[in-house]
Amino acid sequence: MEKPRLLITTKRFGQVSREPIEILETAGFTVVEKSYDIEFHEQGKLTEDDVCELIKGYDVIIVTGIFPITRKMIESADRLKMIANRSAGFNALDIEAARENGVMVTYNPGANADSVADMAVGLMLAVSKRMAELDRKIRSGGWERMMTSDLYRKTLGIIGLGNIGKKVAKRIQGFEMTIIANDIVEYKEFLEAYKIESVSKEELMERSDVVTMHTPLNTSTRGMIGEKLLRLMKNTAVLVNTARGPIVDEKALYRALKEGWISGAGLDVHATEPPSFRPLVELDNVISTCHVAGSSKEASLNMGMQTVNKIITYFKGGMPDCVLTPGVTFPGEPMI
Repeated sequence: MEKPRLLITTKRFGQVSREPIEILETAGFTVVEKSYDIEFHEQGKLTEDDVCELIKGYDVIIVTGIFPITRKMIESADRLKMIANRSAGFNALDIEAARENGVMVTYNPGANADSVADMAVGLMLAVSKRMAELDRKIRSGGWERMMTSDLYRKTLGIIGLGNIGKKVAKRIQGFEMTIIANDIVEYKEFLEAYKIESVSKEELMERSDVVTMHTPLNTSTRGMIGEKLLRLMKNTAVLVNTARGPIVDEKALYRALKEGWISGAGLDVHATEPPSFRPLVELDNVISTCHVAGSSKEASLNMGMQTVNKIITYFKGGMPDCVLTPGVTFPGEPMI
């Protein structure tokens, strides 16, 4: 029997450790490693037709959640059985097209949650303590002892109390902050255990000293944080976004920061990446990072190992966890 062929499309998969790749090879896969990360696609070096050709001849491809896999790509594939997304987000994948064509799609929710939660808390501190501003002044030869703000015993508003939101809540306990949250899901036991009050978005924005975003990007959350909600915030408040850039209306946020509706913002994600709306990221009261909240060494290895386990399970004829295409089963006899 011919070995199943597997294409890794991102250099991030084996960047920290070769162990996940070695496990796949030992399990019986022919592994081909390429680097077709989304930045190449955005710069015009890869077209949709290019990707259609690249994935031909492969039984499984490993992608990141922001690498676009379209209906055309899926329908043009000659032997594709599985798309294994190493990330938690999957908004660039055409899930319905995959399901209709019998292609299994998996993802790894929570695999990098600890890393993102650490970054969220770090941005809260960095913005409140004005760390970037102070660092820039010293680097340019200055010395100005600015007034900063504490997190201690303030109010934290968490929008999205899923895997990451919960971990943020746990980490923030040491600051003795009052925590309020908004989510479409009621996590009754967690709310009670950590003394978190469930409130509307409007109330959360009004009461919070820090608001942190942990929702997926979909039709209901795109542009969710706009002028109406931003105007409800305290003029001393901070907004942190480590979720997805388009959840926040960047032009409204720029006005809020420029005109003093709020005090500052910490942004790991942007509406377009790299950010095209430069006035926002160039404000002194904004700290920006390059969508790296979930990219720690530990998170990267964890995502790789979880991806490998799902692939091996499926190609043995089993059903992996965290499936985005319910009803799709392995076609024919197991291949490993």
